[in-house]
Amino acid sequence: MTRLSRTAASLMLSLPIVLLLGIFFVWPLLDVLLRSLNAHGLVSYAQPQFTLVNYEAIFRKKVLLVIIWQTVQIAFWATLFTTLLAFPTAYLFSRLSRRAAAIFIGLILMPFWVSIVVRLFALTAILSGNGIVNSAARLVQLGPFDLIFNTTGTVIGMVNYLLPYLILILYAGMVGIDGNLIAAAKTLGARPWKAFVEIYMPLVRPTLLSGILLIFVISLSFFLTPAVLGGPQDMTVAVYIEQQVNIYSWGVASAIAIVLLVSTVVGYAAVLRLSGAVPVAGVGVVAGKGISDHGPLRMSPLAVLLWLAAGASFITLFLPMVLVFPMSIGTTQNVLFPPQGFTLDWYARVFEDTTWTDPILKSVTVGVGTAILSTSIALAFARVVAAIRSSTLRSIAYAAVFAPLITPAILLAIGEYDVQTRLNLTGSTVGLIFAHSTIALPLAFAIISNALLNIDGALEPAAWTLGASRTRAFWAIVARAIAPSIGGAFVVSFMTSWDEVIIALFQAGFSKTLPLTIYSYLQSGIVPTVPAVASMLVALIVVGTIATWIVVGRISSRSASGRHSAEWTA
Repeated sequence: MTRLSRTAASLMLSLPIVLLLGIFFVWPLLDVLLRSLNAHGLVSYAQPQFTLVNYEAIFRKKVLLVIIWQTVQIAFWATLFTTLLAFPTAYLFSRLSRRAAAIFIGLILMPFWVSIVVRLFALTAILSGNGIVNSAARLVQLGPFDLIFNTTGTVIGMVNYLLPYLILILYAGMVGIDGNLIAAAKTLGARPWKAFVEIYMPLVRPTLLSGILLIFVISLSFFLTPAVLGGPQDMTVAVYIEQQVNIYSWGVASAIAIVLLVSTVVGYAAVLRLSGAVPVAGVGVVAGKGISDHGPLRMSPLAVLLWLAAGASFITLFLPMVLVFPMSIGTTQNVLFPPQGFTLDWYARVFEDTTWTDPILKSVTVGVGTAILSTSIALAFARVVAAIRSSTLRSIAYAAVFAPLITPAILLAIGEYDVQTRLNLTGSTVGLIFAHSTIALPLAFAIISNALLNIDGALEPAAWTLGASRTRAFWAIVARAIAPSIGGAFVVSFMTSWDEVIIALFQAGFSKTLPLTIYSYLQSGIVPTVPAVASMLVALIVVGTIATWIVVGRISSRSASGRHSAEWTA
């Protein structure tokens, strides 16, 4: 194949992602930018107007400064409490055996996949005046505590969402630290606390600081949690933007959205700079499991504190999951905990009521469409990126693909709404598939591109020399080799679409997705079918996770058996 034909093939494979991101990512952001620069918040490509009056209003209006300050405060508290739980939990996991650590990490991932609206529903029941926390407090003559529709409720909800992220980030850095360094410091006479402070902490500091900064940046753009668990006096920037767009007051809303985008990009750049300045492990990554290979955790007051912190983390993550089922079996029209009576009728009603069946069908349709589109485009573009030899061009390609992932969801949502209104796609299934594909594509691309980097690059050229066409060689060799990753990209894309609410909030019209339907009930009032639906969604995650563990375990066992057989034969 000549260089010209290879270039033409690369351009053809790149065309789908260029069209998708150009129409449903770049155009929406450009629309919001132009609205922010127009005094009346209007968009005109023929006669654009450029003024900074909307940006000046951000610093001139006291209410906007208060909202920004509240957003920063809430992000600070959420980041602080997430760190206080995540650091000792991740440290404990890093000191356990490989098998035990894998089990606990797997458990941490389980609530990570549970829909955010399901967790928010459970948290409203846990934190309400008659919820579990206040009911328990009354038993010991304490409370009641004001835990919901305020900053406290918002921070608790954000910690529940952010905790798995930071635990996984910190654990990944901690297991790479060479335990021999700590052991050497102790043999030279250093006390354990001194070895920890002077040896261990400097090694883990880049991971810790970059993780904290990443969590803080994510916290700044939260929408669903403050919208459900927060109060009017605790309004955040994202909630303000949504309210202003709903009344078609685009000017200042667009300006503050652009400011949020700039802040997010700067924050992510700082994370990359911070985490890339020094290797995570400081001295290289150990091929084993990390520090616990050389210093297993022994029972001590410190170990007790670590287990208590891990227990608090698991309670924070799993309590919302566990409580949705008891709330779904009560016989009363009001959702209560503990439930009164026992019935499974609410589960049957879910499948008899179009209020639920239509959103379920819509979510499945959009999810499958998003998974097919995202995985297909990701596979094509990953193929192009794998062939790029220039590190600069490859970095640009990665930046373009992952840009939607770091864009605040509320900004992307209002921009998508603006563009899809012009294209007459608002409220349509096709429009929602395109919108969801912009945020699912980066995840699908990451999975597939990593898989392509790990296969033997000599296999495909060998097939060419044997007479196979390039298309046949790709599907017969490359695609088959990365089939599990393609399947994983499909599942992740589907789950990304299935759980998405913010874009659907502006796009759905009268045809709502399942998460958006649950969110609507969170706003207007809970009915008994809501916990029934939530319980089924949680059950799907639990069953799917266990099934994945079993399959992976069997594959690992077969691989190990194959290696042992080969060694015995040799």
